[in-house]
Amino acid sequence: MRVTNNHLYNQSLHSLNKANERNLTVSEKLAAQTNIIRPSDDPSGAAQVMRYESSNQKLAQYSENMTFAKNSLEYEEVALDSFGTMLNEANVLFLQAENSALKQSDLDAIINELSLMMESAVDLMNSQDASGKYIFAGASNDSPAFQKDSTGRYAFVGDEIQREVQISDAVTVAANDSGKEVFQNTWKRHTFTATSANPFSSSVSDQAAYDKFIMANYDAVTPANNTYTLTTDGADPNQYSLTDASGNVVASGSNAVGQPIEVFGMSFSIDGNAASSIAVTLDTPTRDNIVNQINDSLAILSDPTTTQEQRIAALRNATVGISNAQEDVGAARTAVGVRLSTLVDREGFSADKVLSNTSAQQQIAGLDIAKAASELALSDAAIKASQTVFTRLSSLSLFNSL
Repeated sequence: MRVTNNHLYNQSLHSLNKANERNLTVSEKLAAQTNIIRPSDDPSGAAQVMRYESSNQKLAQYSENMTFAKNSLEYEEVALDSFGTMLNEANVLFLQAENSALKQSDLDAIINELSLMMESAVDLMNSQDASGKYIFAGASNDSPAFQKDSTGRYAFVGDEIQREVQISDAVTVAANDSGKEVFQNTWKRHTFTATSANPFSSSVSDQAAYDKFIMANYDAVTPANNTYTLTTDGADPNQYSLTDASGNVVASGSNAVGQPIEVFGMSFSIDGNAASSIAVTLDTPTRDNIVNQINDSLAILSDPTTTQEQRIAALRNATVGISNAQEDVGAARTAVGVRLSTLVDREGFSADKVLSNTSAQQQIAGLDIAKAASELALSDAAIKASQTVFTRLSSLSLFNSL
C-alpha cells in the first residue's frame, strides 16, 4: 500500500485536532467543576442533574419566602408582646383605681397615666416593619390600620386579608394578621338592663356565669326573645322565678329577705319584702377595640359629676375589656409562635434537602479534580507531541529526498 505525503499530513492534522478537543474538554470540566458539560456527555445523568438543579432553585425561592415571612412575623411578635405587657400594666392601674380610699388627685394621676398608655397602644396597633409597611393593616399596608374618626374614636380602616406565603410545594404560611381580628373584635363587658315599679338595684355579680348565660341564650334574630321577667312573692323566705319571653320558668328558688337574688350571674337587691316584678333585657353583645373601651371608662372616671355606681360600672367595663383583649392578643401570639416554629422546621428541612440534592448531583456529575488535572497534563503533552509531528510532516517534500 502506498502512503502519500498528503495522507500523512491529514493523519497528523487529525491527531492534533483530537488532542486539542480533548484538552479543551478537560479544561471546560475543570473550569465548571463538573463532569457533564453538555447533555451529550451523559444524557441520563444530565437529565437527573437538571431535576436536582430545578429542585434547588425552587428551594431557594422558598427560602426567600420563608425569610420574608419570618421577618414579618417576628415584627408582629414584638408588637404583640409589647401590647400584652401594656395590657397587664393597665389592668394593675385599674385595680388600683378601684380603691375607694383614693383621693381624686390620686385617681387623676392614674387616669393621666392610662391616657398616655392608650396613645402608646395605638402606636403598637399601627406598628410598622422595616420597610414601613403597617403590620396589622392587611393588604392595605401602606396606611395605618387604625385611625381616629370624627367622633374621636379609633376605627379599623385596613382589611382582613392575610398574605399567604408559599414555603413548599404544599405548605403556605400566613405572614401577617389583621388588626380587626387581633384588636378590633374584642368583646365589651356583657350587661343587662332591668326596670321595675318598685325600688331595687341590679348588677352583674359573676361575669363568667353571665357571659355563659348570654352566649347561650341571646337571640340576635328575634330581639323579643331577649326579655325575661323576675318575680318575687315578698314572703320570708322570698320565693322568686325567672321566666323567658314565652313564660317558661328558666330559674327559680328562694332567698332570705334583704339578701340579693343571684341568678345566672345577675344580682338583684329589692328594697323591702314586697312582691315585685322586674323586667330584664339582655343588652346586645358588642365588640370594640380596647383603646376605645378604656377611653370610655376614663371619660367617666374623670367626670366629677358621675355617680359611684357609674364609676364602678366603668371600672368593671375596663377590667373585663382588658381581660378579653388579653385573650385575643394571647391567641394571636400563639398563632404567630406556631407559624414561626413551622418556618424554623421548614428551614431545616429545606437546608437538608439542598445538601441532599447537591450530594446527588456530585455523585452523578462530580469531577475528580486530581484525575482531571492528570488528564489535562497528558492532553497538553499529547498536543505538544502532535504539534511536533505535524510540523515535521508539513515540512516534508520530494526535494528533501534528492
